[in-house]
Amino acid sequence: MTLTSFGLWSEEVITTKKDQPDGYFGVKLGAIVTPTFGYRVRDKASGVSDTSQSDRTGFSMPWTLFMVSKEWEDTGFKVEFWGEVLKANQISADTNADNQSRSNPHIFAIRRANVQKIWTIGSFQHTIIFGMQELPHMHSVWAGFYDWRYMDRSPLESLGFSPDPVDLGLSYLFKWKTISLHTAFVNGEGYRSLQNANNSGYDSVTRLSWENTWLGSLKTGLHFLSRRGNFAGYSGTECFEGRTRCLPSDNNPATQLRGNVRLSQSETHAVEINMIWREYINLGIGGMFRKRYAGEVYDQVNPYLTLSRTPEFTGRGAYAWLGIGNSWLRIVFRGEIANGGPNAGLRTTESNLQEPWVRLVTINQIKEPVYSDKSYYRNHQVYLEYIQSESIRMGIGYSETRAFDQNGAPLKTYVDQFSNERSLQEYRSQFTNPSPALVSEYGRLDRNLFLKANLIF
Repeated sequence: MTLTSFGLWSEEVITTKKDQPDGYFGVKLGAIVTPTFGYRVRDKASGVSDTSQSDRTGFSMPWTLFMVSKEWEDTGFKVEFWGEVLKANQISADTNADNQSRSNPHIFAIRRANVQKIWTIGSFQHTIIFGMQELPHMHSVWAGFYDWRYMDRSPLESLGFSPDPVDLGLSYLFKWKTISLHTAFVNGEGYRSLQNANNSGYDSVTRLSWENTWLGSLKTGLHFLSRRGNFAGYSGTECFEGRTRCLPSDNNPATQLRGNVRLSQSETHAVEINMIWREYINLGIGGMFRKRYAGEVYDQVNPYLTLSRTPEFTGRGAYAWLGIGNSWLRIVFRGEIANGGPNAGLRTTESNLQEPWVRLVTINQIKEPVYSDKSYYRNHQVYLEYIQSESIRMGIGYSETRAFDQNGAPLKTYVDQFSNERSLQEYRSQFTNPSPALVSEYGRLDRNLFLKANLIF
């Protein structure tokens, strides 16, 4: 009888990683829960006392996520799946808020669903991300520079750097010491919209960052961001009248307008500077610029008529925040200003098209001069935050928005004696034509109070 001995090796399924407990299998489960109460301040000065389903009032659950990730340490692969609680009217248009029959329930939607490949060569780290993912302009949130995402969206989100913070596509992330580069090639509509809803092209989004920590207590960052809308992959015949947003219908059945693709293209640039000193000071300053390209429009029914040209439009915005406090109490001031309004979000309203002189249309009629749109809005916010721990926080905040119309004058609301909102034209016509409704003019100032808690586990 011959006895043979051999060694037994068990498969290694448990790894020990830095900052992870023993028995870490590469699987992470987590959630972010943010119960919220909001109250819109209304008084006699605004003239409007009723509420609507679009108001951010009452109890809600924004910024509520469920997170699962799995990492294979030996191969460098990682899978992420995040779910998010949303209100139905943020995705569809068949709720009571849109005069449809459905109520306004909360639904569960996908926020992240991607596969990542990570590999390191010397001091260089490379990552490929494929699927539904956070876009590069969300870096300030996940890097800890903007630490109040549960109180309100980050400034680049609010200004509308991209339609949504998440999109489907392919991206590449490079890190070397204090330098990082994140470039993405995505659908462009955002994860809450249907693909090809606006155009069939793709967007390119890039972020170049420099971050450094000084003496272990001071962290600084400098970020440059750029986005090209409808950058590539588009169809040369897609800009037809009424089919996409690049060319709205003129409601004339005798014409069939068509524009070149440049009408649906745009470019957006932003720069942001950050500084964090321990838990005492958190400072951020940034600006954003957007350009919508000029383009030609012609009538296919009458191709020999003179082309009409849509001018180039631009928009600008700036923002800043300052957080001051200690390990358990903090006060935050935040402000932003941008072209557009009355709702938050930068719009391309400025152009060089203007006529500084009054002209006669007929002998008895004067044509009003045409000036560039001067509409813009200002938003101010202040938060008072109580920090129980890194995973349990509560805050109370106040937000105030004032908008200005295309002439640069403060935006107004017009209300009749029956508390119904009216238009500027109705307000002016009552002085020349008898009307049973007496319309009054009020200054518009949107003010909101909110109480929020944030729990991460």
